[in-house]
Formats: sequence, structure tokens, C-alpha cells
Amino acid sequence: MVKLKIKVGPKGQIVIPKVIRDKLGIEPGKYVLIDEKNGKILIEKSDIDEVIDWLKAGRKKIAKDVYKFSLEDEF
Repeated sequence: MVKLKIKVGPKGQIVIPKVIRDKLGIEPGKYVLIDEKNGKILIEKSDIDEVIDWLKAGRKKIAKDVYKFSLEDEF
């Protein structure tokens, strides 16, 4: 593991180095999760974007199938 020294900006912002973003597939507009554990900052790639994209892609198909069924069919 290589440690990189980065500077905190005047608004408290940090930049995740490109080599790390590329390795983890973190792209502009994507989300990361940030937490503090034992005095250390932990930043993780968030897979929520992938889940949301998957749900959006399947939503229309699922909605179409739901209309085929009704409560009356169950009784």
C-alpha cells in the first residue's frame, strides 16, 4: 500500500488522487461513503449508483408485469 500526502483545501475539501479513482472506478458525479473509525477517515466506493441504475432499467418491465395481476386473481 502506498500512502499519498494530499492537502486539505480552504473549505475542508480533499481530492481523491486520480490513480485511486481509476483503480476503484470512481467517476465524476458518483457517490462515495465516508466514515471515521479509530481516528482514521475511511472512504469507500458506493455501489448505490449501480443499484439505482439496475432498478431503473427493470422498473418498466416490472410495472408492465404487475398490471397483469389483480387482487381478484388471488381469491
